[in-house]
Amino acid sequence: MESTEGSIWFFIKDHQQQGPVCLFELQKLIEQRVLTGDTFVWNKSMKCWQMAKTLEMFTECIFESTRIHLLPDKFKTDKEYEEATYPNGRPYVRYLARFLDLSLFSLFLITLVTIFSPKFITDKSALTIFIISLITWMIVEPIFIAIFGNTFGKAFLNTKIKCVDGGQLNFQTAFKRSIFVSGAGMGFGIPILNLICFLFSYRDLKGHGMSTWDHKIGTVILYGKVSLARIFIAGCFPAALLVAGIYI
Repeated sequence: MESTEGSIWFFIKDHQQQGPVCLFELQKLIEQRVLTGDTFVWNKSMKCWQMAKTLEMFTECIFESTRIHLLPDKFKTDKEYEEATYPNGRPYVRYLARFLDLSLFSLFLITLVTIFSPKFITDKSALTIFIISLITWMIVEPIFIAIFGNTFGKAFLNTKIKCVDGGQLNFQTAFKRSIFVSGAGMGFGIPILNLICFLFSYRDLKGHGMSTWDHKIGTVILYGKVSLARIFIAGCFPAALLVAGIYI
């Protein structure tokens, strides 16, 4: 187990010292090519700054970050090469995390509104309630991220959202990102447009390993290992809520 000192890291980016970040976050920044093996890193257990590529703990993530540069003749078929070098933005994990957040928030919002105005809920369609929840979540989500650094859905699926310098998002940056995700990523919940936006965002994540809005705003999603059980729960809960909304 790492000591407290050994788990806190700093790095040099754009000629400036940035951090602190934990080891996991630093490894993911390198893996996603936000930083490189030539990035100078340091923590309190080290005598001096060193390039990440000289430290054994970063070997695997540096390899992951450079897979795209592997030569095709290393593989038997084009398909094998493509699979080995394809950047992976883990779109399914991201979508599940967002829908889990939206589902939990919608459930809370419906419960709250039902207490004060039951007729409002019964008079609205499931689609209308979803769109209202989505728009409201655009304001609530940045508050959670600015205060706690994450949302429940992302934490449940072991993902974190950070600035490219490893710092926590402030409300303004988180709010801007929330608008981008809701609009460009989800089409504000509008049928057909929603599907088109999903397809485009999926293409960006699979093709570049990063969404358009993360690239423009300067944020990065860090992925950790997540069990199949959690993925199953995260997928079933929103589906169950949707079915309940249709039939109740």
